[in-house]
Amino acid sequence: MSAAKFWRILLLILSGALLVYLVGNQRVGLWDRDEPRYAECAREMLETGDWVVPKFLTQWRLEKPPLIYWCQAAAMEFMGVTPAAARLPSAIAPIITGIVIALVVRKYAGPRRALWTTFIFCASGLTIGAAKFCNTDSVLTCFVIGGQACLAVMYAESRAHRPPPLWTAILFWALCGLAGLTKGPQVLGMHAVTMLILLLLDVGSRIRQFSAWRDDAAWWRGLRPLIGIPVLVLVVAPWLILIHHRAPGFVAGLFKMAGNHALTSMDGHGEPPGYHLLLIFGTFFPWSLLLPATIAIAWRNRRLAPVRFAMAAVAGPWLLMEFVRTKLPFYVLPSFGGLSFLAADALIRCARGQYDDLKQKAFFATIVAWCIAGLGLGAGPWFAILASRQLPWQGMIAFSIAAVIYVAIVVFRLMQGRIWRAAVTMGVGSSFLVIMLYTTILPNFDFLRLSQRLAEHLPHGADIRVAMVGYTEPSLAFYQGGGAREKFENYLVKNPPDSWFDWVVIDDTDWRAVDPRRQALLKLVDSEQGIVYAATGKAQTVLVLRKIPILYGDLHMK
Repeated sequence: MSAAKFWRILLLILSGALLVYLVGNQRVGLWDRDEPRYAECAREMLETGDWVVPKFLTQWRLEKPPLIYWCQAAAMEFMGVTPAAARLPSAIAPIITGIVIALVVRKYAGPRRALWTTFIFCASGLTIGAAKFCNTDSVLTCFVIGGQACLAVMYAESRAHRPPPLWTAILFWALCGLAGLTKGPQVLGMHAVTMLILLLLDVGSRIRQFSAWRDDAAWWRGLRPLIGIPVLVLVVAPWLILIHHRAPGFVAGLFKMAGNHALTSMDGHGEPPGYHLLLIFGTFFPWSLLLPATIAIAWRNRRLAPVRFAMAAVAGPWLLMEFVRTKLPFYVLPSFGGLSFLAADALIRCARGQYDDLKQKAFFATIVAWCIAGLGLGAGPWFAILASRQLPWQGMIAFSIAAVIYVAIVVFRLMQGRIWRAAVTMGVGSSFLVIMLYTTILPNFDFLRLSQRLAEHLPHGADIRVAMVGYTEPSLAFYQGGGAREKFENYLVKNPPDSWFDWVVIDDTDWRAVDPRRQALLKLVDSEQGIVYAATGKAQTVLVLRKIPILYGDLHMK
């Protein structure tokens, strides 16, 4: 394959991926608890001009170091304070990751595997989800896979009896520093476990020979820690020094929070080991169809250095995240670079007739499971009937029909033995379904826009105090401009009226529990209904109230 053709195809893959990552990001509201907290923290950083101490509603946000907020605030500077701006760094990061993957795989495994690896990675369900989600995982993955790429170059050059380039060590440690500023020190654990697993694979049956361990670990010298660790320090030290002076105790709180994530269940996300393995069929969709063949063919070819390295690159981050107590699906995304390479390698070998794993009877069971997953994806939007009757029926019907056609074409191509066409259809078709979902369906699910609709009835700005009573969607603070505060339990009952905020957003159940004489001191501005998916996942009726400007001194109630 000529260089010009390689770059044309790579540009096509990355352009299509970027379109998928960006489409609908402005029209679809911020999801769950995490997205609005990241977005609001970045907004406050931009508006206050304090780029050192991350804060959420003026309080320290100890969950993450500042780099992700820097990226999001920078996007807001150019695009405005919008959901699309908050999500932009997450959308751009996989494109950079794709370029890194393509260049390294092309050098050591050829252009065809490079293009297929990039295509599989960019079109994987978890990659797309992270790219459209305002959090750290997409950016962190860029730095982790970048570091893995540096390790791959060191490993390959050492096996070819060539000294690894100095730039690989410098870049590796710099990327570790950037990953640390994004999420903390776990990147060092990911790389350490990757290197140990690779060493075990290299040693193999010579496990009892000390010389084998010494020789197979010799390439580790390419890390050049005497040069690299000072690079790491130069990356992280400026912020550490500034944060120590401006907010003593912040770094200690950051490490304490990281320990809580590792050892306890945070925000109800505690899961046992094996959680990510159970989700892999969905997170690696549509390429999960290839998973059994990928695992089998990778094991048969583990003697090949690129395959062996990719196996370690999958297992390192994966195993570390399986034993972290707090889990979210995105946590294993750094493993998807190596997994995409193994899937691409298996696909190419099967398409060339080297292996017949995609023609054996056992593969048909995988096809059945994959078809069920694909048809389930097409039927997914119809569960919205449980929440509302005002739905985008035409878009939902079109989406379901498109999903059926997509599954049918993939299966038909596989039955014909046209593996290349089936694989292209798998990636392009699933990406098209995502575009449909974000253009014709999700933006028109009005019951998911409760915070936006409530914010339309509130004055905008951080100086406008809004009490949220029985309604705990953190996205309201972002859409309102930073003045809304959560979790005021029995706020109107326990507090004297003269201390109330001028605006109150309250669940109707909590409102009915308020004494009528106190109710008379507030004016109903609006009432909205929707799903509170960040907290209860249930439908709520929420009232927007404004305090009537009168004297409250004579009203004293317990």
